[in-house]
Amino acid sequence: MTHDFTDRRRHERIEVVQAIFIEVVARGSRSEAENAIIRCETVDISIGGLKLLVPSQISTGSQLNLAVPMDDWKENLELVGQAMWCRPAEGKPGYWVGLELKDSSREDMEKWCKVVHTLSA
Repeated sequence: MTHDFTDRRRHERIEVVQAIFIEVVARGSRSEAENAIIRCETVDISIGGLKLLVPSQISTGSQLNLAVPMDDWKENLELVGQAMWCRPAEGKPGYWVGLELKDSSREDMEKWCKVVHTLSA
């Protein structure tokens, strides 16, 4: 059975393909060294979340730390999210993950909103 997730979206989605890095925070991990860092690509983005193409399955509910490159990779925008769903990518190797952004620093969330608004203009 295929689920349609479009009815759950609260924000306009913008199709953007961009390489980013995510850190999958393992339950009970005490250091970053214990967490997997994965290079993935965005499929679409919004103020409240992202759809990602990842090489391996991520458990629903996992906390994800995102490093979004800014200014030609000179600095990263750091965000925190949660995997809301994960399913095999149709016609591509890997998985699609729906990620809901959680409160990170106010400054980074303001920068994220500016990025999204710039891309939607």
